[in-house]
Amino acid sequence: MAPLARILAVWLSATLATGTAAAQTPSAPAEARTPLLMPGTTSLWQRVLTRPGAKATAEPGGASAGPEIPALSMLFVYGRAKSGDADWIEIGTTPGGRTLGWIPAAEAIDWKQTMVVLFANPVNRDRALFFKESDPLLTLMESPDAAARAATLRQAAETRALPADSPVTAIEPPSWIDPAKTFYLLPILNWTDGYFASGFSGLALQVAATSLQEKPDQPEPAKPDPEEAAKLLEGYRAGVVFVVDTTISMEPYVARTRATIEALTAKLAASEEGDRVSFGLVGFRDVMPDGSPDGYITKVFATLADGHDRASFLGRLDAASASTADNLDFREDALAGVKSALDDIDWTGVAGRFVVLVSDASPRRASDPYSSTHLDPDQLRLLAQSKGAALMVIHLETPAGKADHAAAEDAYTPMTAYPNIGSLYFPVEGGDVRTFGTVIDRISETILRQMDTAPQAAVVDGSPAAASPAKPAAETSENAFARAGLVGRAMQLAYLGRMEGNQPPRLFSAWVSDRDIANPARKALDVRVLISRNQLSDLQATLKAIIDAGESTRVAPNDFFRQLRSAAATMARRPEGVGGENARRLADLGLIGEYLEGLPYRSRIMELSEDDWLSWSFGQQRQFLDDLEAKVALYRQIYDNTDLWIALDGDRSGGDAVSPIPLDALP
Repeated sequence: MAPLARILAVWLSATLATGTAAAQTPSAPAEARTPLLMPGTTSLWQRVLTRPGAKATAEPGGASAGPEIPALSMLFVYGRAKSGDADWIEIGTTPGGRTLGWIPAAEAIDWKQTMVVLFANPVNRDRALFFKESDPLLTLMESPDAAARAATLRQAAETRALPADSPVTAIEPPSWIDPAKTFYLLPILNWTDGYFASGFSGLALQVAATSLQEKPDQPEPAKPDPEEAAKLLEGYRAGVVFVVDTTISMEPYVARTRATIEALTAKLAASEEGDRVSFGLVGFRDVMPDGSPDGYITKVFATLADGHDRASFLGRLDAASASTADNLDFREDALAGVKSALDDIDWTGVAGRFVVLVSDASPRRASDPYSSTHLDPDQLRLLAQSKGAALMVIHLETPAGKADHAAAEDAYTPMTAYPNIGSLYFPVEGGDVRTFGTVIDRISETILRQMDTAPQAAVVDGSPAAASPAKPAAETSENAFARAGLVGRAMQLAYLGRMEGNQPPRLFSAWVSDRDIANPARKALDVRVLISRNQLSDLQATLKAIIDAGESTRVAPNDFFRQLRSAAATMARRPEGVGGENARRLADLGLIGEYLEGLPYRSRIMELSEDDWLSWSFGQQRQFLDDLEAKVALYRQIYDNTDLWIALDGDRSGGDAVSPIPLDALP
């Protein structure tokens, strides 16, 4: 189960357990009840988050003898009533009709968008500051000296020296928190746009937060002791899976990759870190001119577990050889190889997860009829992040592939982007075998160096001063090697967070920037949207309708919006919301589900207008539809993986189960 899924499992199981304790016989009326709808919507249930101290009663205004409901439990609203001068709400744990009882409305917070945030990995950024009100935060964001002013506030917060009139009420803990070990959630209650003097835009988010484990009088956590961190890091283990193109043009590189792994395993066998790093190898090929596989599309030659017996491991590596036949064209199904490394390799017990792709060709994208994954690089990056893995690409720019170099760079640069650090794309000019050997050796050595120096290094300091910032342009190999080291540092910080069990801040509600105030190019918070299986199925159907409309009007683009109006009427999710002939934006057609409306982030699809569509070239329209096809493929994988779904009613395959979907995955 993914970390965020585990968070929600804890959260929702606590809510369900509370329901049993708070009301010994939850009501389940003969006539199925449903929660109240949000005003102005036809499909969104009213939800609330409980404040600390809330207890359910049998009727409005009644006395409660039940236990306290855990703070920030997500509950559905079934009724609203008055008792005296106080407002009361009837609550339930699921939308299926089972209720817990009544609580005062003052003991709950309306949660309009099912959005939550978690702290991003602290590497390469400052600790986030929480403000009592939005205005001081927005003023700070807009200030030309925001970094210096934030540093002063941060120092006061770290030393517990905040004056009474300080705008800051709390600070992010000093090291990363593993939410799977120490449960916390930061639901978004409100938001407003913010702008930085550097030109970046961001959001000031009002979030609710609490830690059930933390006591109100608990002091500010101290920074981890370096010696203690060193001891913890002795348990840190890393895995490196090489994904190698084994088509006919790759013979010298396959051999060189194999030789590198052999040399590294020999070095490890003679070192104290021999059992802390393991290697694997996945090969991939493509299809022949007749469309049949060239022996295989992907093949796992060596797993991470195979490395326990070096002789057997080397025998498996020897089996990886390049093809002797020409395949269909220059492109390869590289994404299938990477996906195999993520799905078919057992990463259990491995904290540092690296997948290194070696290829001389661009990948087959989602729209390619010979793509076996039907995913685009962006979707594969999201899958890798959900598994805690970093993707690296060594691209051999051989003379034979000159016409393909730009396509490969366009695909692999975003695919290897690691949050707050940058791209791990390594082009090898001319495809020189010796240069390739140097690159692959240095990448491997960079990962190995973590194991040699981690116990002595100041890896517990995630501030920008402790790491070289990522450079967004004019990439050099040295910059990329530095970023590879930073990714290792980020994985160490995540491991330390899991081992140390740090606590989130105890506060009720506060405002925080979604970007690092000192460097807004970096994210401070990781945003997710809770979407049910029914909603994801609805979203798949919606995108498919848009794709079908685009395909059927290729020769008559003026009919595109007419087809969408017809699709909206046919699907009739919200008949009264279907736009008429005057609807000029896709959002106005009533085709997109209400759960995507009103989010504090822009949707490319919902903003699409008829004028935009008609102004695009055929190639731009084609790219738009291809992007939607890739998202549909991603949604299908998420929908089918029951481990990613959290059950409100015990049925993870049911339509009301929810999953936290990354914003990047939404259209």
